[in-house]
Amino acid sequence: MMLTSVATSATSVPRASRLARPKHLAVPLVIIDVTVPGTSSADGRRALHAAFGDDLRLYIVTIDRQHERVTFRVEVTSRTLDDVISLLTTTLDRATLGHAQATVIRRPRDY
Repeated sequence: MMLTSVATSATSVPRASRLARPKHLAVPLVIIDVTVPGTSSADGRRALHAAFGDDLRLYIVTIDRQHERVTFRVEVTSRTLDDVISLLTTTLDRATLGHAQATVIRRPRDY
């Protein structure tokens, strides 16, 4: 008598689900507060756009005329915290970096 072993899976996974791609991408997001001397945000805004281009997602400006400083809350996608800090310190003269947060956001995947 000859014995033959057969392996079967208790749960079978359809082929389509094994090949399915995630519907969203995890994209890095850095949020950081940056303060520069002055009473106008124009130079700072230009510098931010030049440094980050399309990765600059949002910035909010607070102008403190009494203390002559401008504070930006900057959101940058697709860059690491180290990259953002490096670009900010080389781009904005006499910048003071404040609270920083690195996280991810989900974006729909382009198929």
